[in-house]
Amino acid sequence: MKLQTLTNNLKQIIIGNDDKIDLALSAILAGGSILLEDRPGTGKTTFAKAIAENLNLNFKRIQFTSDMLPSDINGFVKYIDQKAHFQPGPIFSNIILADELNRGNPKCQSAFMEAMEEKNVTIDGHTHELPKPFFVIATQNPVDQVGTYPLPESQLDRFMISFSMNKLSSTQEIEIIKQKQLKQNLQPIEYNIENMMQEVHAIECNDEVIKYIQSLIQQAQKIKFETVLSTRTLIFIIQISKALSFIHDKQYVTFDEVQKTFPFVLKHRIKNIDFGVDLLGYIQKEIIEHVPVPR
Repeated sequence: MKLQTLTNNLKQIIIGNDDKIDLALSAILAGGSILLEDRPGTGKTTFAKAIAENLNLNFKRIQFTSDMLPSDINGFVKYIDQKAHFQPGPIFSNIILADELNRGNPKCQSAFMEAMEEKNVTIDGHTHELPKPFFVIATQNPVDQVGTYPLPESQLDRFMISFSMNKLSSTQEIEIIKQKQLKQNLQPIEYNIENMMQEVHAIECNDEVIKYIQSLIQQAQKIKFETVLSTRTLIFIIQISKALSFIHDKQYVTFDEVQKTFPFVLKHRIKNIDFGVDLLGYIQKEIIEHVPVPR
């Protein structure tokens, strides 16, 4: 398996979430951003920081609040002796953890999403390129909590995938407690992310697989919940399926990679969810199982 050392290192730090490690690495290698929908204290910051450190990338955390300004994210221009000096904000990093994104006011959300989409920020008429590569791992509080601003559909659509951290067993919780007391025996690694992203782009995805993805999207539009599906959705599914194939040493995308990634691409694009619905199980039962796999 490609990236074996990397995944082994991450599994020592991020306990009980082996499937989410593969999923997150696939999204990053596909050039996409991740939306974590979970409550505080579930290990989201540890997850994002561990991935950044083990990929040898710069990492910064931005805590969104209702009173923050766009300049708190992107930076600002300071004039010294009548000369403009740009002071970059925390957005200038390789991996950004946007904590509690939906607590930020709409202006800050828009400024942040512009940076995600364009990979640059414009301040006082001057455009500043963000570091390459640039990825976002954003967390979102449950919408029923006080002080949240629901993310617009256009902004949600810019996230490639969304997921929650797995619920830990008692044994896994004990393992985390012990882990805090012991230094991990991690092997040093050196990866060129941009080169790997080019290799992912070269993975083959034939017409039959693309037609299968289109059939899944068409079935998603028939379910009882309203879905927000764009051409970007189709592209995201292809890109992340290629990346998962790359991680598993495959030269082409199979239906298996599509079925593993599709629920997480669709999850945050379904609206008007009834309370208590197992969304991933619902997608599996009502969409994936309803679309026959081509022979």
